[in-house]
Amino acid sequence: MACIKSVNRSASVALSPDSPYLASGTMAGAVDLSFSSSANLEIFKLDFQSDDRELPVVAECPSTERFNRLSWGKNGSGTEEFSLGLLAGGLVDGNINLWNPLSLIRNFCKQICKNMLAKLMADLSLEDETSQEEAE
Repeated sequence: MACIKSVNRSASVALSPDSPYLASGTMAGAVDLSFSSSANLEIFKLDFQSDDRELPVVAECPSTERFNRLSWGKNGSGTEEFSLGLLAGGLVDGNINLWNPLSLIRNFCKQICKNMLAKLMADLSLEDETSQEEAE
């Protein structure tokens, strides 16, 4: 059977129980091609309508440590604040951290919008300066 979607990561993964998302946490003991020692939690949208084989990242945040395990549960999903449940990560240092995936997705989207707006404003200001120089 052929692969229909993929993400190129050495990661522990968890599927959302009620929504089209997949979470990945940088796997403990794995070395990627860049020899990076960073640890991240990422959330990908499972978009089966798209022909693109790569899953789009909809949230990303750094983690204090790499992951031994990652689990996505329904706990709290009856409330608006935790409508996507909770992500629990068992980390290399022995800690278990909890994340609100809805909050991660919202904050990531806000940051992308801020970055795009800042770039647009910078581009517009460059265009204004160029127009003023040409007018002189």
